[in-house]
Amino acid sequence: MLNTLEKCVKILTLFSDDEPILSVSEIAGILELPRSTAYRYISALRTHGLVEDSPDGKGIRLGGRILELAATISRKPLRDLAMPFMERVARETGETVILCALRQHVGVCLEKVDGHHALRVAHELGDTYPLHAGATGKAIFAFLEPEEQEDILRDVGLPAFTATTITDPAKLKLELAGIRKRGFAESEGEAIEETRGIAVPIFTATGRILASIGASGPTYRVQGEARTRLIAILVDAGRKITRELKAAAAR
Repeated sequence: MLNTLEKCVKILTLFSDDEPILSVSEIAGILELPRSTAYRYISALRTHGLVEDSPDGKGIRLGGRILELAATISRKPLRDLAMPFMERVARETGETVILCALRQHVGVCLEKVDGHHALRVAHELGDTYPLHAGATGKAIFAFLEPEEQEDILRDVGLPAFTATTITDPAKLKLELAGIRKRGFAESEGEAIEETRGIAVPIFTATGRILASIGASGPTYRVQGEARTRLIAILVDAGRKITRELKAAAAR
C-alpha cells in the first residue's frame, strides 16, 4: 500500500507530453483510488503549486512550482543563469536589480544585485512582494492564467500599501493587459513611496511565466532618458534569460 507521499508523487508522474491534462476521474482510475481520495491528494498538490487547474477548468495539469523546480535542475539553475544579466543591468544603470519568482500567491526575491548609488532601494533575499503592487510582481501576475489570477485575487485581495497602489480589480485588469501588450511592467510608488520600478517577465522553454527581473530606484532618478534606457536594458536581459532557459532545456 503506497503511503500518502508516494501517491502524490505517483500522481505527478502521470503527466507527460502526450497527457499534459488529466481529469480527477482519470487519475483516480489509473491509480485505482476512490475519486474522493484522489481529489484529496490533488488538493494537497494544488496547495503547494505542484498542480493547477487547466485553463478550461476541465482537468488538472502540472503547476508553476514544478516548472520552477525543473529550471533549477537544468545545467544552470535560474539564479546562476540570470546573474550575469542582472550584474550587467546594475552596472550599466547603477540601480538595484532583483530576480523575483512566484511563491504561494506572492512574489519572492530569489537573487539581488545592489546598485552603486548611495541612495538606493533595499532588498533582501527571501523578501516577499504583493503581485498587484510593484513592477516585479505585476510582471509575473500579468502572464498567469486568468483562473490563477482570480484565485490570487480571492486569496490575497488588493490591499493598499501607498496612495498609488491599485485596489480596483477592473483597473488592475487593464494594467495587466497593458503589461502583456508592451512586454514590461512599471510602478510608481505602489509598494514603496517615491520609488519607480521597471520589470520584465522570464518564461520557461514552453512559454509559461517563471519569474521576473526588475530594477528600481528613487522616482527622480528613474525618469526621462534614464527610464527609457532602463526599460530597454531590462527587456533585452529578460529576453536573453528566456532564450538561455530554452537552450538549456533543449540540451
